[in-house]
Amino acid sequence: MKKLVLSALAVTVAMGTTSANEDTEWSGLDSELKALSSSLNFGDGLSIGGYLEATYDTDTEAWGTSRNRVTASGSSGDFGYNVSLQGSEDADAYLTFNKNGIDWTMGTFRRPTTSNHLEDEGDMHFLDRNGLGASGAEVGAGRVNGLMASGSVDKRSAWRIHIDNDGLLTGRFEYDVMTGEGTNLSVAYSVGETFAIGNWAEAHLSNGDFSLSATMGDDDSGGGDSASVYVASYQINDTMALGLRQTDHDDGADATMDAALTCDCGGARWTFQQNDDDDLLVGCIVGF
Repeated sequence: MKKLVLSALAVTVAMGTTSANEDTEWSGLDSELKALSSSLNFGDGLSIGGYLEATYDTDTEAWGTSRNRVTASGSSGDFGYNVSLQGSEDADAYLTFNKNGIDWTMGTFRRPTTSNHLEDEGDMHFLDRNGLGASGAEVGAGRVNGLMASGSVDKRSAWRIHIDNDGLLTGRFEYDVMTGEGTNLSVAYSVGETFAIGNWAEAHLSNGDFSLSATMGDDDSGGGDSASVYVASYQINDTMALGLRQTDHDDGADATMDAALTCDCGGARWTFQQNDDDDLLVGCIVGF
């Protein structure tokens, strides 16, 4: 593994865990950009919000922009809606409603696969996705047209089933094994009928300021089923955290190790990420 310049980093990388119990706190490591932003509210429930990230790449010595999105969302009667007006990734455009105790989502949005694939760009702590749970056009959390049903069996479990325009099914199932003030453990399994997704098992463990995450399965890039990503993170204080990520795409290449330090300060999140190829990236993301 190439030398990681940790001293140059200045913010936190948490693993972006997902849990069936929305009240569960994962040691504060998955602080959302929503806490940094405010929405503009118009009339009956319509709000416009988003985020913009400015970046610098020390390898290419280039300034630029990375994650960015402008959205409009709200509700009308029993229906909710969300539309991407602009974004660095594919656009969302979907309706939500509840029927017979089941939540339904209809339109263009992401398949329910791995937690990192599902995480919003503005909530990520690394500057890039690990790429597992998606290939081809869906790398980077590409959206597809379809219908999704979701719900929960009890407060500790949740499920989502998605069907796309080609009739291909994708399902995700989550379960909170342990929740509380001490050790928290959540597991998830996703299965995809399309080769671009693969099948994945996940585990997210946290205790105090420490968190560990493991995702293992098949990303169809190497013909095997041993692709994986492991993330360890430590919350240094209320605003800063450190994360390490090892990724293996099972494509014949060596596994890569990346490190990131993030800081939520002054209404923005700064991220300093050292990649395995000695490329140091700096990002500053602000919500509005």
